[in-house]
Amino acid sequence: MKKGFTIKSLLILVAVITCFAAFAFPRYFWEKEKARALAVDAVLSDAEIAQDYFMRLHGRFAADWAALARYFSVPAILNVTAQEVGGTPAELYLAFIGPNGKPEADGYILRLEQAPSAEEPARLAARRVGGRYNYQLVRPMFTGQTVCQGQDERGNKFCSLFAPYLQREHIRFISKPFSSEKPASPASAVKK
Repeated sequence: MKKGFTIKSLLILVAVITCFAAFAFPRYFWEKEKARALAVDAVLSDAEIAQDYFMRLHGRFAADWAALARYFSVPAILNVTAQEVGGTPAELYLAFIGPNGKPEADGYILRLEQAPSAEEPARLAARRVGGRYNYQLVRPMFTGQTVCQGQDERGNKFCSLFAPYLQREHIRFISKPFSSEKPASPASAVKK
């Protein structure tokens, strides 16, 4: 008599695989979304630098992405495509390239927002389109800190978990010119 797998042992194997999948898939989706949000944060940082450069040259912030094209390009290393949203020059659609080499269905809409008042700075925003979480990343100009804002319960949960990853060191803009004082020479520091 030949022994093999019984129905009972196959069902137990399927149950064990299902349990592992139930724990692994949420973590996979979280890590994938976190990586995308960090990549978009890097794009917002580059756009902030481009806006700063444009403002220094022209005395105002750029109102559309075409004006920033000379100073800003989405880094190829992020494996994304960017195209202007039809009829809205202040919005840029950013989609990640999938494993098949084509843009994925979900992405982000990057927006250039002018200062609503003299006290508030201009902002850059990236709103998530599609995907499992509904949130947006907002970066006020010259603060160096991106803020995640959830648009629903899932988005709020994602932002609460993602916020510590946004607390890293960002570029600080120089608000006053360097002083003209010369630093002490190394020779005079040694002769104490």
